Amino acid sequence: MKLLLVLACVVLYVSLACGQNRCDGRPRGRLSCEGGKNEGFGGRHCRRTAMDEMWYYNQRTRKCLKMKYLGCGGNQNRYCSLRHCQRSCP
Repeated sequence: MKLLLVLACVVLYVSLACGQNRCDGRPRGRLSCEGGKNEGFGGRHCRRTAMDEMWYYNQRTRKCLKMKYLGCGGNQNRYCSLRHCQRSCP
């Protein structure tokens, strides 16, 4: 019984850890702190494959701001989390 409980906890932990690394809508290639806000464009296929909420770096205010990503296109100034944006941009 204890073994089953331990196994269930391990499976839950691994699935949560893997899920946090997933970021649908992340730009391909090198990310950039330049380029401003670009929400991309939407479409039936795009909406299913991307996170709605992304972050971009605003050079004027020197802050990472939230944006609604439409699913396709956009520029390299698009981050999956506030923390990732803040670590990447000065």
